[in-house]
Amino acid sequence: MGPITKRSQSKVVQKDGVRMVVIPEEFFLIGEEVTVLQDRDGTISIYPAEEHAAEELYARFNPFVEWKNETWPVETPKLDID
Repeated sequence: MGPITKRSQSKVVQKDGVRMVVIPEEFFLIGEEVTVLQDRDGTISIYPAEEHAAEELYARFNPFVEWKNETWPVETPKLDID
């Protein structure tokens, strides 16, 4: 089984009264829009808001996809449905 959590320090940038979080390049996120959730414990989660981006994310991080060398996938695995 591959890694469960990836962690990285990042910056919060403030511009014109808006706070932006810089997402490191090694984190996988596609699309132009995201959904941001904050739990009662303060945890903030970011999800792709666009359907195609969510499908791409699921295809890449599907728990049933075998990861080689216990590393994060570099590209989306192709599902073998034969």
